[in-house]
Amino acid sequence: MYAKLAWRNLRRSLRDYGIYFMTLVFAVAIFYVFNSVPDQPAFLSLSESQRRLARGAVGAMEWVSAIMTGVVALLVFYANRVIVRKRSRELGTYLLLGMEQGHLAVMMLVEVAAIGLSALGVGVAAGVAASQAFGLLVERAFHVTVVERSFVFSPRAAAATLVLYGAMFLAVALWQSAGVYRQRLIELIHDARKNEEIRVRSRTLAVAAGLLCVATLGTAYWLADQVSRTTGLDPTDRRIPLGVALGVAGTYLLFAALAGLLSGVRRRTGGWLARGLNLFLYRQVTSKINTHAAMLATVALMLTFTVCAMSTGLSLGAVVRGALGEDAPFSYVARALEPDTDLSGLRAVFAAHGVGDAQVVDVVVVDTDLRGADLMLPDDAERLLADTDIDYMAWIAVRAMPYSAYRGLRALKGYPDVPLPAGGYLVHVNGGHTDAERSHAAWVRALAAGHAVTVAGATLRPASTQVFREQMGSDVAGYGPLLVVPDEVAKALLQEDPDRGLRYLVAEVPGGEPAGLSDAVNAWVSARPFEQGIWVSSRAEVLGQTYMIEAIFIFFSFYVGIMFILISATLLALQQVTDALEHRQRFAVLQKLGADDAMIDGTIARQVGLYFLTPVLVALLHSGMALTALNRVLAGETGYQIVGPASLPTLGVFALIYGAYYLLSVQNCRSLWRPQEGR
Repeated sequence: MYAKLAWRNLRRSLRDYGIYFMTLVFAVAIFYVFNSVPDQPAFLSLSESQRRLARGAVGAMEWVSAIMTGVVALLVFYANRVIVRKRSRELGTYLLLGMEQGHLAVMMLVEVAAIGLSALGVGVAAGVAASQAFGLLVERAFHVTVVERSFVFSPRAAAATLVLYGAMFLAVALWQSAGVYRQRLIELIHDARKNEEIRVRSRTLAVAAGLLCVATLGTAYWLADQVSRTTGLDPTDRRIPLGVALGVAGTYLLFAALAGLLSGVRRRTGGWLARGLNLFLYRQVTSKINTHAAMLATVALMLTFTVCAMSTGLSLGAVVRGALGEDAPFSYVARALEPDTDLSGLRAVFAAHGVGDAQVVDVVVVDTDLRGADLMLPDDAERLLADTDIDYMAWIAVRAMPYSAYRGLRALKGYPDVPLPAGGYLVHVNGGHTDAERSHAAWVRALAAGHAVTVAGATLRPASTQVFREQMGSDVAGYGPLLVVPDEVAKALLQEDPDRGLRYLVAEVPGGEPAGLSDAVNAWVSARPFEQGIWVSSRAEVLGQTYMIEAIFIFFSFYVGIMFILISATLLALQQVTDALEHRQRFAVLQKLGADDAMIDGTIARQVGLYFLTPVLVALLHSGMALTALNRVLAGETGYQIVGPASLPTLGVFALIYGAYYLLSVQNCRSLWRPQEGR
């Protein structure tokens, strides 16, 4: 008999709380999918260096997954508490009919455990199916082509999912059955009849909360704007945690103020409320905001974090890809710490794979005693040295490169040739340093004024009024100004102090890279003594690590973001469904008073929509201010305006999941208010 009761209750629970069950399935599936990354073919196709980086990210993701499982556990505890409260009269009836309290607790244990195990099984199956398509996204994120694809099952991810979520569902089942066992019969009988606690809000306190909300949120927004204009990406800036704390406090004050002020508006609103079911709709929505103000504020903060995290993940990934991708303009760059190091063997390796001498340039770069300010006019140098935001470009050391090598590098990339007469010099600054525009302008003014510099005893004058900014890589061209001098001047400078020089061998491979070239280069480097200090990087390796870092940012932000959207939407949807169960009689009265099904269905859709939309509007306001500040910081630090474009896919994912929960909530509420259809 108890098994039959448990089975009947289980089916009814799944019907009434399908959104809750669906969220559990989604949470389990997402957990499995993201933890299956190490077993995806694209991951296994990574190079060893990329895989080492990825393993660290996977380890961090496991910790994040455990934390998110704890957050989901809180949601499950809350949802089950609501379920028990709605079924308390039924449970009390079982006791009145003679069921022992221990048997009732065991029945609840079986029900909750069955729901959890069902969600666990369906979620793992859905995760295994979804991971097949997720593998294609992993390939795209890592920019890896998998030749042979096969069905992917991750025993490691499945075991972790079963252990973590199984333990969580078991703990929830034990907790709920213990709670039922401790409850007295009178509490079970009357618990379902308890009305919501409608807090009477003082209008004076509500106005005070509103004014304080404006002050705290205004201060938080002002701090975000000031931080983005001054210190930028400085985690030690104390204004950042202060602004976050004020934003959180202001959000709770905002909903507390709304809860008290909306009732006053109701008494003073004119004819609009008298139309149709608008007054009923208004009373329903304001009552929910009044009752659940703290929960709505929490959801708004969670959604704010979601939008910011997902947009930031995409943004930082694009920043890393743009910065590191541009920093590898050549196919191969070999560097030797000693300027007289023999790199002819590496040149022979290139030649053996079809890379001729015309595609290889031997470069020696020498440090000078000059600083960035020495290439400026005195007034500009003094002004920039006093500016703490960009003074590093005035203090940074100037490197010198012989003109013949500079011409060779420009030819490799197809840049226009630049003449250099005897006794002249050129200034080159590697592309991407957009925060030093005033430094560039100062160098241009000095070049236009014919500012002379002395290098190795030779006085040189500008051969061009242009500061050349083509991308040549920070390792070869450096981060500061590069002085291009005649070959004899560079030779004399190196003779003064050979320890100042670095030798580079730069190769540009047109078209596709020859097969086996990368392995041959690595083998040649591995055979060199460590003391020679020879280091080789390739564009393919740099881009591979870049794509890896970008994928890590995206995976982390989207995993946490999607889980937060699911939790937020589930809280709102579950609250609406339970309210529909509690207030079915209100809709039945409306029907008896002449409201047809279309009017009631429209009212339900608008009620759920307003309830869902309220925290979203607050979250979008907070996110807009935060992302505007972040965009200003990233634009100043890196020159990339990418937060705006990155927010579009974020809002798309947000709208898709959130909209699906809204539609499901509307459908469930419409079915639940009709006793003949909902039960």
